[in-house]
Amino acid sequence: MVRWITPLLGTASASAIGDGDGDQYSIIDVRELVDRAGNDIPTLRRKINDGVNALQRGERVVVCCDHGISRSNSIAAGILSQAEHIPFDEAVQQVMIATGETEMRLDVVSAVRRALPLLNTTSMIAKEENWLLTGGSGFLGKIVAASAPADIEILHPSRQELDLLKGGVTLDLYTEANNVRRILHFASPRVGNTNAAMGEALVMLRTVLEVAGSRSIPVVVPSRWEVFAGYKGQTITATENTSPRPSGILGDTKFLLENLALAWAEESMASVTIFRSGLVFGQGGAPHFLRSFIARALTGAAITTHIYENGEPKLDLMAAEEWADALWSLLRSDKTGLFQGGGGELFGTRQIAEMVLRSSGQECIIDQLPVEGGVANVRLGYEKLEFATGWQPSDQTSQFLADFIDHACTNRVFT
Repeated sequence: MVRWITPLLGTASASAIGDGDGDQYSIIDVRELVDRAGNDIPTLRRKINDGVNALQRGERVVVCCDHGISRSNSIAAGILSQAEHIPFDEAVQQVMIATGETEMRLDVVSAVRRALPLLNTTSMIAKEENWLLTGGSGFLGKIVAASAPADIEILHPSRQELDLLKGGVTLDLYTEANNVRRILHFASPRVGNTNAAMGEALVMLRTVLEVAGSRSIPVVVPSRWEVFAGYKGQTITATENTSPRPSGILGDTKFLLENLALAWAEESMASVTIFRSGLVFGQGGAPHFLRSFIARALTGAAITTHIYENGEPKLDLMAAEEWADALWSLLRSDKTGLFQGGGGELFGTRQIAEMVLRSSGQECIIDQLPVEGGVANVRLGYEKLEFATGWQPSDQTSQFLADFIDHACTNRVFT
C-alpha cells in the first residue's frame, strides 16, 4: 500500500509494490541504503535528484525500502523539500503527518539533511537561547522550572507535545525550531516500579542522547541514591568512585540509565552531566513514605515503619531549595560527568515518624514491622561537587524537614 504524501509523491515497503507498478509509478528504490548512520552523501543526493526529476516530468513517484518506515520517508522528505522549495524540517513534518510514521531513524534523517543545499534551514528560527526541560510536570521538573535563573528560558512541553517514546525525529525538529542549547532530561514513566517502566525510561533517554549527539547539545540527567541500595546491612558514605550496587527495579533502572549516558559520553557521542542525589522533599512534594506518614497521622491511624536485621532504614534527605541550589551550581559550572549531592546526614524512618506525630497533634501509635534481611543506609558524599562548584549542604536539613512536616500537617497537604 502506497502512503501518499502529495498527489504525486508517496512511500511504501518494497513488498507492497507489485511487478506491474513500475508502469504506473516512478520507483525510487532505496533498499541499498543502510538504516543507520553511514550512508554515502553523493548516493543520497542521486536518489533525491532522481525523485525530483521524475516529479518535474509529471510522473507519480513512490520511494520504497524494506518496511517503508525510515529510509523511504527520509528520502521522500528530501525530494519534497527540493521539489517544492521548502525547508527540509518542514518537509519531514509533512511526511510524518501524511504517513503517520514518527519513528524514522534520526541518523538517516540527519544524513539526508546534510545532503541538501542551504535552502534547508528551519522555517522557525528562535532568537533566544532556550533550555529544554523534559518531565516538566513532575515533582523535580517543577522545582527546576521554578528555580531557573532569569536569564535562562526553560521550555517544558507536555508529553502530548513531545513524546520521547515515539522516536527522535520530533525531538530533533523541536530542538531546531526552538534553538535549544541544553536538554534537562527529567522525564520518567508515570509508574516507575515496573519492568515495562525500565524499558520506557531507557528508550526515552536514548532518544534524548541520539538527538543531543546529533545536534551537539549538552544533556543533564538526574539520578538517585538507589544505585547503592544493594549494600544491604551496611551504612556507607558513597562517592562517585563507589561501585554501584543497585537493588530493586528503581535502582536497576537508575543504574542502567547512568551507564547508558556515561557510555555515550565516553565514546564522545554526547556531552552528559549526571546529578545523583538523595530523596527530595519540599515545595509541595515528598517521598511516598513521608506523604503516607503525614496522611495517616492526620487521620489518627497507626504509622507503620520497617525494622530490618540491621535496624531501621536511614535516608539521605535533601530540602528542595538545597537540591535546586546544588543542581544550578552544577549547571552554571558547565562541568560534565557524574556528580552527587546529599543533605549531609541520615534520618531514620522512626525518627521521621515521631516528628510527624509531634506536628500532627494526634495520638496514634507507631508500629514497627520486621523485614527479613538488611537494608542499605547510604549517605551521598558531595565533595566532588563542592570542589567543582563550591556547593555544600547547609546544616539546616533537620530544621527544613521539621518546617516541612509542620506546614504539611497544618495545611493537611497530603490527606
